[in-house]
Amino acid sequence: MNQAAVTSATTNPPSRAEINQRLAALRAQMQREQVVACIVTNYDPHHSEYSGLHWQAREFVSGFTGSAGDLVVLADGGGLWTDGRYFIQAQEQLAGTGLELFRQRIEGTPSIAEHLAAVLVAGDRVAVAGNSINASLYQELVKALHPEEVVLRTDLDLVSRIWSDRPERSTAPVLDYPIEFSGRSVEDKLAEVRAQLRESVGAGADALIISALPDIAWLLNIRGSDVPYCPLVEGYLYIEAADIDETDSSPRAVFCVDQTKLPSAVSDQLLAAGVELADYSSILELASACSGTISLCPQSTGSDVYVAVTGAGATVLQLPPPTELTKASKNLVEQRVFREALRYDGVAMTRFARWLEVNVPQGSVTELAAEKVLRGFRSELPHFLEESFHTIAGYGPHAALMHYAATTDSDALVEGSALFLVDSGGQYLGGTTDVTRTFAFGDVADIQRTDYTRVLQAVIRLSETRFRKGACGCNLDIMARGVLWQFGIDYECGTGHGVGQCLVVHEGPQGLNQRLNDVPFVPGMSITNEPGIYREGRHGVRIENIMQVVRAETTEFGEFYAFETLTLAPIQTRPLLLELLSDSEKAWLNSYHQRVFEEVSPLLEPADRDWLKVACAPLAAVS
Repeated sequence: MNQAAVTSATTNPPSRAEINQRLAALRAQMQREQVVACIVTNYDPHHSEYSGLHWQAREFVSGFTGSAGDLVVLADGGGLWTDGRYFIQAQEQLAGTGLELFRQRIEGTPSIAEHLAAVLVAGDRVAVAGNSINASLYQELVKALHPEEVVLRTDLDLVSRIWSDRPERSTAPVLDYPIEFSGRSVEDKLAEVRAQLRESVGAGADALIISALPDIAWLLNIRGSDVPYCPLVEGYLYIEAADIDETDSSPRAVFCVDQTKLPSAVSDQLLAAGVELADYSSILELASACSGTISLCPQSTGSDVYVAVTGAGATVLQLPPPTELTKASKNLVEQRVFREALRYDGVAMTRFARWLEVNVPQGSVTELAAEKVLRGFRSELPHFLEESFHTIAGYGPHAALMHYAATTDSDALVEGSALFLVDSGGQYLGGTTDVTRTFAFGDVADIQRTDYTRVLQAVIRLSETRFRKGACGCNLDIMARGVLWQFGIDYECGTGHGVGQCLVVHEGPQGLNQRLNDVPFVPGMSITNEPGIYREGRHGVRIENIMQVVRAETTEFGEFYAFETLTLAPIQTRPLLLELLSDSEKAWLNSYHQRVFEEVSPLLEPADRDWLKVACAPLAAVS
């Protein structure tokens, strides 16, 4: 799953008239404050991919439900900036609002800062809630607007004034993440971070501020439920480096969190590990008292924290937290429990695929019904917490929308004349899963079968790739995408993304896409393999597995790595055009299905086991 829509900020989607009323109310507040432009985002103060309902201001104002996109409201008009995954959806949801769609990453499209600098004049004011934009965007705005003498106000949260029923922030308790799953203690991780602070960036940093919630959860061995689809806790972490001469035996580590959410057992464990506890809002006091050199990530740190640090006179090193790369390469314990989570997830997918085959011919399956059943199968599995994103269940033309989310109005009946794409995942204590399968239940058109086969070929090509140590995702994306390029086909998204350890479904810094990414793949990293073909208004195909980077061999030419497929779920063979597959491709699929049956079947009831045996039969035995 390259990215799915976040949970809607409202139970019932607002009407176009309601959206226009909200825009009018916001413009009234802008006029009151003599503001010409207002920037509105869906970001929480940690700039998480998914945000709790309290933070989804952009969706409230504009009605756009995609998980990526920022809004600019002008006194007359305005626009939404989003990328290719959401162009179709944004056009539909913005219709009638007077808001323009700005297509990010398309040549000629200005950034928000560039657009504002072009349309505003000296003395104009721009308003934004300071914690809703990150330090990176803040600096871009300052650079673009100040030469034009445009005033940037980060102290005006105008949306809160018109959002009378704004949801409260989460008060869910913080959970301990046992070492049987984490594999390492908090003390061990803190010691490593402090060593990295001094060693990785020249003279090093005196302290580190971590705002990224997955990094905090991983480092402190905690989990929570403050963020939809992600077992995370809203908080900040301030860590001081140890003195170079090691004379300081007690550098501080301060966890800023709503302490009412901390059970005594979790508090005691953190205190015993040398972690002080402070209120959530204390981060601004800590930031304002900073001195020396402070390391922070401009992408995950809010502009309010950044301004507090720079205002204190500290030197800022703008770097990803050292935890980002360490976390991405799972230790042996994490790898073991991650594999087990994927094995059980295969049980849910097997039961679901069988349920579809039984019920679709009866005319009783809709997109929403399929979502519900799959969620139910996962909820019965050991250590299941929640879904890892909103399931994408798209039939026919809906499957061409890469991040379609069915509603009661769009809910389609699944029949035999088109393909049915289901992209889903679960959060388990052992790991996070993400799997896509595309199904056919009747005689679909040859173009659909051809596209399905080509996508599988792309999956296989990447799965079998070996690469030299040091290769990055931008080097390897071509292995899957290139299969489709040979037929003049491409897709407007990456080929794969990292996957977390009971954290987030989209984990960096590793990725598979065309954009420059100089982070090399290393053993222990997980990455999805999900090429696709999306024909607007017709059909869509995606097949997705999670893979892990493993050592392959060392030769006279260097050290080589490979991918091991971890996802264990049958790939439907009915839509395949077998004449397009080479013998080696058939052998790969047969070998994969043998693994699926051997590892998943012992966990199944007899009826499901019998069905899986047929589903995993070698291609030679498939009619």
